[in-house]
Amino acid sequence: MNTIILGCGLISGRWIRTLSADPRITVAALVDGFPDTAIRIAEKCGLAHVPWFPNLDAALDAVQAKIIVNLTPTDSHAHYTRMALEHRLHVFTEKPLALCLDEAQELTQLARSAGLVLGVMNNRGHDARFLEVRDLIHGLGPGPYVVSADMFVHLPAPGFRPRLPYPALQDLAVHAFDQIGQIIHADPTSLICRETPLPRPEGHCTSASVTVRYSDDSVFNFQGGFSGLGHKTSADGHWRVDTPKAGCRWGGLDTVEIFYDRSPDQPSAVHLRTPSEGHGPRITAMIDAVYGGPPLPDGLGSAALLDAAQLSISTGRPVEVRQVRPWG
Repeated sequence: MNTIILGCGLISGRWIRTLSADPRITVAALVDGFPDTAIRIAEKCGLAHVPWFPNLDAALDAVQAKIIVNLTPTDSHAHYTRMALEHRLHVFTEKPLALCLDEAQELTQLARSAGLVLGVMNNRGHDARFLEVRDLIHGLGPGPYVVSADMFVHLPAPGFRPRLPYPALQDLAVHAFDQIGQIIHADPTSLICRETPLPRPEGHCTSASVTVRYSDDSVFNFQGGFSGLGHKTSADGHWRVDTPKAGCRWGGLDTVEIFYDRSPDQPSAVHLRTPSEGHGPRITAMIDAVYGGPPLPDGLGSAALLDAAQLSISTGRPVEVRQVRPWG
């Protein structure tokens, strides 16, 4: 099935490797406004024979495609996803689907009404290792849960991020929003968020703080952003969870520390059996869906948290989280 790669930045290599290895997919065109960027990724991924186009319209005129892979900057996701769906093409897109919930819901409905697959990357929330951590948390007992996640990235080359109004929220916290939906199943009710620019020259270094309250009295605190080496965490972040009778800590790697009330100073270490999977299984699930496989999660729960967080920043006040179903 002919597939167009729209956007050839750093993330594209992860997608192209999985797509090229699947016999159901033919990478038929690379689209990027900078030809050197497209040429570089083509040579790196063994696609020197694949034509480059400066924009999506030119590629669509030249290639009979069935799938668009949307790897454009975050604030362009919704525009190009809509464009592809209106051309009756399946869309695989990096997260988030859109920066506002209304637009995310419109795109989801547009895909459904046209019988098209709209796959939104969720490499953290559905990662097998993280799901093993989730199961350990749930095994500690029912909530309400108090969850904290720190997620700081050292990224010297900012790429498109300086143009985003809230880089830490729109390009980083969205991962944690996917993950928390796996841990806390109650409805989020209110949220307060703040994002603060950091005194760094790169233009994308900010720190975001988000607190979400849930209908079962659970609380989620997120702290993260793009910063220096001193704040850097693992890619999955550092997580701390309290239940009424136990708690745990996970540094994003292979070990979880479990704490019980009866011996709070003697945590037990649980070694995770499942390695982190990355993008590959999520991309394969998208291809499967095109060929009649299981339906994909729509990601609207995460979009609702992102929407509320941006509103909270703009108003400086707590806001209600709009409800979508199914959550997560």
